[in-house]
Parts: sequence; structure tokens; C-alpha cells
Amino acid sequence: LVVVPSRAEAMPYIVLEALAAGMPMIATAVGGIPEIFGDGSPALIRPDPVELASKIGMAVKDMDAYRKAMPQADELKAHFGSDVMAAEIEKAYFAALSK
Repeated sequence: LVVVPSRAEAMPYIVLEALAAGMPMIATAVGGIPEIFGDGSPALIRPDPVELASKIGMAVKDMDAYRKAMPQADELKAHFGSDVMAAEIEKAYFAALSK
């Protein structure tokens, strides 16, 4: 179980890398993290220590079920793979250059 209790983040690679490796995760719903998991994901919590402890306890009780609720690696690669991210950066550069 990977826990990312950040108070602020942009797009943390640890979240993408851990999920791509099939690790179940709990993360605070800050910055770009909700974009990775999608709305209503059981992995997302508010930045609150009590909620974090409760979620860890729930996940540990039934790790197999919790693991199945995580985004799949192929789904993540389709949205956040290096080729996709590089293409988006390239688009942003060309848009900036055309102004």
C-alpha cells in the first residue's frame, strides 16, 4: 500500500509510477492527483489525518478488493504515458510559438 498524504502537488510521478506497478494507493485529493484517479475514487481523501488513518485501516482489511478499485495500468498509460505527455507538451510549445 502506497500512501501519498500531500497537502499540495502538481502531477506527482510517484502516484503514476506506483499505480503503473500495480500498487494500491491512498492519496490526498490535491493538485493533479484527482485527475489521475477520476471522480469518486476510493483512493482519494481530504488532507485530514483522521480520514487518512480510517482509509488505511479499511484498505488493509481487504487489500485484494481495494487493489481492484485502482485505475488499471493500461488506462493510465493511455492518458499519462510518456508519449501522450510528450505530445501534449509539443502542442503547448507550438501553440505558444504561433502567438
